[in-house]
Amino acid sequence: MELFGIALIWLGLFAAAFFAWYFFLQARTKERSLLIEKGADASNFYGKKPERKGFSFPWLKFGIMLVGLSLGIILATVLISSPALHGMLRGSEPGVVFGLMMFFGGISMIIAHITDKKKA
Repeated sequence: MELFGIALIWLGLFAAAFFAWYFFLQARTKERSLLIEKGADASNFYGKKPERKGFSFPWLKFGIMLVGLSLGIILATVLISSPALHGMLRGSEPGVVFGLMMFFGGISMIIAHITDKKKA
């Protein structure tokens, strides 16, 4: 019964967000129609977004960073699960995982910086 209540809450939140978006679009369309009927230029009101200068999300840097962190986690998992090193790493598994994540994350940040320099 508890699961049904949680599902009902999520369904309600989803429905509220959907209908808010739907009625926003309906109001915007109606407003645009009224502007066109009055003879006003509706494209100045909205439609063309002002161009942003100097901002672009660094997807390449973000991707390189994720790849570096993933490599650190994979290498840590392989090292921890290997029978040859298991005795040496006993008790320090979280430190190994964290250290390798930070190491490969740092290397990936350096690589991302170098690739960004070449692009600029």
